[in-house]
Amino acid sequence: MTDKKRTGQEEGVRVDFGLGGLFKGIGNFIDLLSDMTEKGESEVSRTGEFKVEGLDQARGVYGFSVRMGLGGTPTVEHFGNIRATDEGPVVAEEREPLVDVFDEGELILVVAELPGVDKDDIQVEVQDDILSLSTTGERKYIKEILLPSLVDADTMETAYHNGILEVRLGKAS
Repeated sequence: MTDKKRTGQEEGVRVDFGLGGLFKGIGNFIDLLSDMTEKGESEVSRTGEFKVEGLDQARGVYGFSVRMGLGGTPTVEHFGNIRATDEGPVVAEEREPLVDVFDEGELILVVAELPGVDKDDIQVEVQDDILSLSTTGERKYIKEILLPSLVDADTMETAYHNGILEVRLGKAS
């Protein structure tokens, strides 16, 4: 079942996944973590896509990446254009990209996957320890990333090639 929902700035599509799907998804996620532990894997990613019946333009994209940290503690990073709201999941116009953040001593490296985006459509802003990433054009992405430390915005260097954005920032002294 779908119905349109206005959120002020954007129009989204509300999607009813049902509780049965939620419990099945949790069970599958626990199975995935068990398999990772048994196989000694340190990272696993899954993605999917669906169309909303009756709406030609509405397309849900979702995914997650799981990394095993020290001591077997998993870190889950989600991406896509499905947002949680008080009324339930909504398919938004903007997608949330998959992002990795690396602390490399004096530098912070942020790597974001932005397939289908032109270099001129990418905006990157940084303030203190928050990096804001957004795109314009046909494919829209948006994400705020909490960095592991304060950074100096004047040291920011970006590179974009084949849908992969790299942002290097020097740590603030």
